Amino acid sequence: MESSFTLVDKHISGTIYKFFLCTGLPIKAFRYDGTLIHSEGESREFDDLFNREGIYEGLMEDMLKKEDSRFDNVVFSTRGYFTACRICPISINRGIYIIGPYTTSTAEGNQFRYVPPKSILHLIKLIYNLASDSPYIRHKNDTINAMQSIYVKRALNFIDSRYNEQITLDEMTRQLQISRSYFCSLLKKETNRTFSQLLNETRIEKSKELLVKGSLSVLEVALAVGFNNQNYYTMTFKKLVNMTPLEYRNKGI
Repeated sequence: MESSFTLVDKHISGTIYKFFLCTGLPIKAFRYDGTLIHSEGESREFDDLFNREGIYEGLMEDMLKKEDSRFDNVVFSTRGYFTACRICPISINRGIYIIGPYTTSTAEGNQFRYVPPKSILHLIKLIYNLASDSPYIRHKNDTINAMQSIYVKRALNFIDSRYNEQITLDEMTRQLQISRSYFCSLLKKETNRTFSQLLNETRIEKSKELLVKGSLSVLEVALAVGFNNQNYYTMTFKKLVNMTPLEYRNKGI
């Protein structure tokens, strides 16, 4: 299936492009499922090293074990380092950035860019500062800051990052560690929506860009945003947009 490049992907790609311009350090962005979103400063040599040493797998495993840690390091045999941090500072569901390879040694002849160990945290802060200055994040923050409940904010972030998966209300409440009834009450009070309504609305909004800018079929678009069949996707789309996905595509809205 053809890969899709969403507004979120563009935001992430823009962030790491600016980071690379500022630092000259190679950097990659991966979704939670391991799919590469974008990379800067890559070379065949670095990519071979990255894949051979299982850098993504090692870092993701470490970060999942240390949920309270925003970043982690891994070292490979030639003494180069990689650092990973969450794309979303409060949740790993959006995926991770991986910086490297770099070296912390000032010895001559090292093939990697030198990074003082004490500056790693500042590099992570730079990524988040660059990201927070993007129009996408500013608009998102304006939307969720009107919400009072931290649980609703986290739920909206979870839906926005995992909408293309088969997530359920039970999974959501387990993530938030609150009761189903309490969460549903909060959600209805602050958004006037149920969980399924919010999930479907998010999926439909995400699908609009794929319909207009991509070459995916309607079925492929439906599957890409988390619907498991085309008929239900079309019915939901028409209910929310007042036209079918094909009509929307043909209008080029």
